Amino acid sequence: MNPKVVFYSVGKLTKFLGALMGIPCVLSLVYREPDFFPLAIAATVTLLSGYLIERLCSRAKDEEIRHREAFAIVSLGWAIVALFGSIPFLLAGTFSSFIDAYFESMSGFTTTGATVLTNIESQPHGILFWRSFTQWLGGMGIIVLGIAVLPKLTVGGMQLLAAESPGPSPERLKPRIAETAKIMWGIYLLFSFSEVVLLKLVGLSLFDSVIHMFSTMPTGGFSSHTSNIGFFDQAKVETIITCFMFLAGGNFALYYYFLKGNPRRLFRDSEFRFYGFVVIAAIILVTLNLWGGTYKSVWSSFRYAAFQVVSINTTTGFTTQDFDLWPPLSRGILLLLMFIGGCAGSTGGAMKNVRILILLKKGYQELVRLVRPRAVIPVKLGDRPVEEAVIAGITGFFILYILLFLVSSLILMKLGVDMISSVAATAATIGNVGPGLGLVGASRNYAFLPPVAKGILSLNMLLGRLEIYTVLVLLLPATWRK
Repeated sequence: MNPKVVFYSVGKLTKFLGALMGIPCVLSLVYREPDFFPLAIAATVTLLSGYLIERLCSRAKDEEIRHREAFAIVSLGWAIVALFGSIPFLLAGTFSSFIDAYFESMSGFTTTGATVLTNIESQPHGILFWRSFTQWLGGMGIIVLGIAVLPKLTVGGMQLLAAESPGPSPERLKPRIAETAKIMWGIYLLFSFSEVVLLKLVGLSLFDSVIHMFSTMPTGGFSSHTSNIGFFDQAKVETIITCFMFLAGGNFALYYYFLKGNPRRLFRDSEFRFYGFVVIAAIILVTLNLWGGTYKSVWSSFRYAAFQVVSINTTTGFTTQDFDLWPPLSRGILLLLMFIGGCAGSTGGAMKNVRILILLKKGYQELVRLVRPRAVIPVKLGDRPVEEAVIAGITGFFILYILLFLVSSLILMKLGVDMISSVAATAATIGNVGPGLGLVGASRNYAFLPPVAKGILSLNMLLGRLEIYTVLVLLLPATWRK
């Protein structure tokens, strides 16, 4: 491990973040609100801190970024970015405690959408913009963005991409990793612009359109209203957001091939078809469970079920209704979806459909072997067999994910949080979903939790966003040896 290489790269990212903080400063000037100075001071502190770190480690600028440095850059980079991202909240008086500001910032950058902010409408436009902007930056990945725009990070870029990108293995679309990063961000920008235009056309203000795009495309869930998407109570708004949430939960590499004139690759992809099946099946089950009891008409049942299923399954976390009041079966399905999440290569969180699909195929393979011990039945994704090493890695990830879920849930219970809320809060933060059940349900938030619990859940968000291995590998002594 070469610490100077790590801190040099983190310094560049921090400096870049400081420059981006200038955007909400401009918005604050436009609205003539008092959050300009807090945002400007935060931007200056972040920019100078990044510059200082970069200068102190400048001798390492030409050294190679290896796997161990990549893990440290990504893990430390996200933690430090969330730290500096919390400064505007503290200086503007949005939160009086550091842990609340850090929780909100980490929730934003990891696209979790869990909030400790109780009265959202009371906040100035610049702070609300920054709060949602953190999600948009974190959605495709701040390291991927850095690779696309910062020349130094293209050295060792594949290691950085592998350490940050969700899914078993990132797909290289172009020979040069910087070109791959630019393509991914290009598609992300295209979808983002399209959603803003459509939301503006159906009557939302430009500010609300941008804020909710900032949360939809990264599957985040922050809103400019306390009642979230339910504030608008418009089926056409919900339909647009539902479609873009579904797109955000798909593999962006497949969209690249689709836009290049190869749509078959998208619709023949095993994971994408499984993703679609899970969403459709869940919508049907929840609709039937709500119809006649919670809602009288089949249309209302379908409308709210479709939005909430897609929102939770993609780990966006938007809400239109208090689903904590829904029947047990519907709540159980939503809780299960928190563990599944979107596709590999999407902005969604949780375990990812490809892992669930491979584990199901592996389970089927083992069942057949009990009946036909000599049968050779390879686990396949489409026409391609999955290597045993990949299956072993997925199995290990699944075990670590469940273990982290159990340990975190028990710690929250020990801190006095009831069982349902502890389980839901843990599932919602590791899966980067946001709202859970019980005291952290759709109509509530995480403000009531003790500081220690907020710290644990902030760590859960980071572990979930970086898919556990990237962070935990730093605990191994071998990682730090030269």
